[in-house]
Amino acid sequence: MRFFLCIVLAVLFSATMTQAQYYDQALGIRAGTSVEASYKRFIFYTPQIQQAIEGLIGFQVDENVPFFEYDRPIHNGYVFEAMWVFHIDLGFDTNFSGFAGAGFFLGGYVETGQQPIFGGGGTIAVGVEYTFTHVPISIGIDWKPLFGYPRFSLARGGLTLRYILPTTWQ
Repeated sequence: MRFFLCIVLAVLFSATMTQAQYYDQALGIRAGTSVEASYKRFIFYTPQIQQAIEGLIGFQVDENVPFFEYDRPIHNGYVFEAMWVFHIDLGFDTNFSGFAGAGFFLGGYVETGQQPIFGGGGTIAVGVEYTFTHVPISIGIDWKPLFGYPRFSLARGGLTLRYILPTTWQ
């Protein structure tokens, strides 16, 4: 029993002593209400807040909420998104960071049997990200509504898995 308690305390102590792996740039995939390739590059570093730009390109799936928008046309399409994101360390020497950001999107949308529609608008993102300490991977979950033409949707979110690209300045 004492051996088991010592192992548990050693694991907990070592987990609290690790720090998040800060990275310069990462490449990955975001899946949820859209499937997009993601590239994130950090630009400004301060002890409390890190700022990054993020570009996403991929396919968005239009979600029809049955009780509110049953007669609305479906607009699935290919989109490009660009965002400015602020990361805040959530503290306690964990690998979690919270993030919030804003940006824009441009896309070509298709309704079944109709001509393509080109549109765009604004987007915001709020979420959390976990960066592994000894593996060059980060995973994040977010809520990202869209405001624009032909898309206006509050029911959007996704899971992002990124590979942290090595930097030469470390």
